[in-house]
Amino acid sequence: MRWRDSAAFTAWLESAYAQRWSERWGGYGGLRVDPEEPGAHRWLTRFGEIRATMCDELPEHIEVRHGDRTYQVAPLVAVELADPRAADLLRRYRRRSTA
Repeated sequence: MRWRDSAAFTAWLESAYAQRWSERWGGYGGLRVDPEEPGAHRWLTRFGEIRATMCDELPEHIEVRHGDRTYQVAPLVAVELADPRAADLLRRYRRRSTA
């Protein structure tokens, strides 16, 4: 997520009834949802958990098409390098699909 888009992201988080993760309390709630506020970039919304990596410019992307829509997404290798949980999930998937 680009820093310059944080105001729009904050508005979306508020509309999705987001609660921000509190490292101190080990749970959601009690913190402002604005990503510019100090704290983990992790929220629980009515759609599920959202995690963000804030940056000045978005990294290189690939386009994925689903039905009539096209999405710009980070390549899986970039996700694996940046997110240990995603890397574990992909490793388990690859192990099961080759077994």
